[in-house]
Amino acid sequence: MGIFKHGPSDYPSFLLWLLDETHVTVTAATALVILCTRSAHSVYFGLGAVGSTLIARGIKRTIRQPRPPPPSESKPSPVRPKKTYGMPSTHSTAIAFYFVYLWPLCPMVLNAWVERAALSLVGGMTLWSRIELGYHTVPQVVAGSTVGAVSALVWSALWSAYPAIQPALQNTIDNCVGLVL
Repeated sequence: MGIFKHGPSDYPSFLLWLLDETHVTVTAATALVILCTRSAHSVYFGLGAVGSTLIARGIKRTIRQPRPPPPSESKPSPVRPKKTYGMPSTHSTAIAFYFVYLWPLCPMVLNAWVERAALSLVGGMTLWSRIELGYHTVPQVVAGSTVGAVSALVWSALWSAYPAIQPALQNTIDNCVGLVL
């Protein structure tokens, strides 16, 4: 199956499969942006996204709240059950981090409202999919989203508050690229 654990036919719909694989697609897109831009901000953003999920995993291991029981027979999901704890949803943490961090940056690229609508649609549908697939309860998704949103706000504030890290990080990236190329 390659990089995906399950194929689209294992899911109730192609959309739910695609949303369940956002960890692969979003990570790949982030890596591509980092490799193409080689910018300090994109690396800093990526580190923040990873950091937010590590925070959520730490909280998850502390709380140790189980995931919801498997869905009823009327709504089977062959990709269930997951073996980790459910509170907070790490997937929701990452998506909320992306949403909150990227929202103010949208006007920098194309049409701000198109970008924000796409960001909102993908983010909202991904959060919905966590519940729809039976991986998490609503409180687990809300808690994960809160961890991601707060992490994004803090991470973004640190980027703005300490501008001296920006050229230092860029210099490190440039030196690393110079060693590789």
